[in-house]
Order: sequence, then structure tokens, then C-alpha cells
Amino acid sequence: MALTITVANEKGGVGKTTTAVNLAAGLALRLADRPGPAGRVLLVDMDPQGHALLATAFGQPPVQPADSLASLLTETPPPSVQRLIQRSTHHDNLFYIPSHRASMVEAARVLPTLMANETRLARALSPVAHQFAYVIIDTPPNTGDLLVNALVAGDAVIIPVETSYLGVSGLRELERTIEQIRMLFRPELKILGYLPTLLEEQRGEAQEILVELEKRYRGYILPPIHRSSDLAYAHSSHVDVFTYRPPRQRRGEQIASSSRPTQEYAQLVDLVLQRTNSGGTYAA
Repeated sequence: MALTITVANEKGGVGKTTTAVNLAAGLALRLADRPGPAGRVLLVDMDPQGHALLATAFGQPPVQPADSLASLLTETPPPSVQRLIQRSTHHDNLFYIPSHRASMVEAARVLPTLMANETRLARALSPVAHQFAYVIIDTPPNTGDLLVNALVAGDAVIIPVETSYLGVSGLRELERTIEQIRMLFRPELKILGYLPTLLEEQRGEAQEILVELEKRYRGYILPPIHRSSDLAYAHSSHVDVFTYRPPRQRRGEQIASSSRPTQEYAQLVDLVLQRTNSGGTYAA
């Protein structure tokens, strides 16, 4: 069964989409030599803006609302999720569910009026959970039923945290949301870690914030991701950073190049694999 990781923060501009895209791509690269479901990764973009899919499926023809993620969330019964899944542009073992921006905006509006509105994504993905090692879910930058669905569907949460005072101040609301999800739906939902992002070491406050995060979330702070022009250029080029800055020669499981963000996201991928027994279950 797939292990589902939700990348969440109720604040925008903290690196959620960058993290979801590069975590999914990095996992796909690391697992590429494994046969069958053990080598497959699925990316689900719950943000109506669809920026994660711009880096995963850029150039693919648009789909109709009935063939998109929104239909899985709003139709009763939902369509076959298997029919909707498509292969990504850059990695043969990375897959995605197409989205439709206007329909996702409408889904966010309609979901509160529907029965079992919090569990629709989880139930829609259940039939294909055995076909993937990991499912990575990107989320919108606000509280609402799209975020709730993404958390209810998750086994674990990675929380990107911008290394600024404003970035840290918004965490309490998300933590309350996660606690409610645990109480009402998913008692086994874990926080896999807090990921400092957009780090600029020359800014004095950045080091203070890292120290504060270590004190507040001891044992849960992941190695930071620095602000990088390569990440910005990869995003504007509609690719993940591993595709944008690949190693000159790829040997075995090597996915990082001389580009710093490839090294940092490769480290995140390795930590996820270690903490989840390389797919499917949590390490003890």
C-alpha cells in the first residue's frame, strides 16, 4: 500500500509546491529501478492554482472537468480514479491526476455542502493505493475542505516553514487543524517533519528562527532548503530541479548534481525513505 505524504502549510509562499514537486520527482528517481508498484509515485495537486502540475505535466493537453481531480471530489459516486491517472512528462514512474482550475475552485465552494465531504479524496484514492509506493499531495494555502481532504488522506505531513518570523507565526493554526483531523478521522496521522525553506543565512533572523524551531520541535526539524535561483528557474521552466540540474553522469541511485537544491532535496528524499522503511511503513 502507498504511503501518502501531505505537504501542508496554511500560509502561502513557503515552498509547499516546490517541496511537493521535488519530493515526488526525487522519490521517482530513487525508486526507478524497483519493479511494479514499489517503483511508482503519484502526485496529487489539491491547490486550484495547479502549479505542481505545471512542473509535472507541462505541455500535456488540458482535460475536461469530468476527467479531472475535481470530479473525484464532488461526484457521487466518483469516476474511476484509475481511468484518470496519467504519466508525468519527465519521469516514467511518476504519475499524476489531471486537474482543472475552474472546477477545483468550484469544488472548494461545493464540498462543504456534500455528504462525507472530508473523506472524499481518501475514498477516491483507496482503489489505487496498492499501485504506488508513495502518494505526494500538494495543498492550497488556506484552511478549507481541500486542505482537510488532503490531511485526512495522508499518513504523514511535511510542513514547509519559511525562515521568517511571519512564517513561524502561522504554524499554530495548522497544528490545531492536524489535531482535529487526528481526533475525528486519522488518529495515526503523523508529522514527518518541519522543513525550513527559503533560508538565507546572511539574514540574522534566519539563524534565530532555526534555533527557535529546534527548541519548539526538537527531533522534527528537517535539513533546511536554501533560497536558490535554480529552484526559481526550474519552476519557471516547468520542471523539477532534478530535471533542470541533473548530474553529468548518473550512476546508480545518484540524483543530485553540483546544484545545491538538488543536494538538499535529495537529502530530504533519503530521509523520507529512511523514516518510512523505503516505502509503505514507518521505521520503528
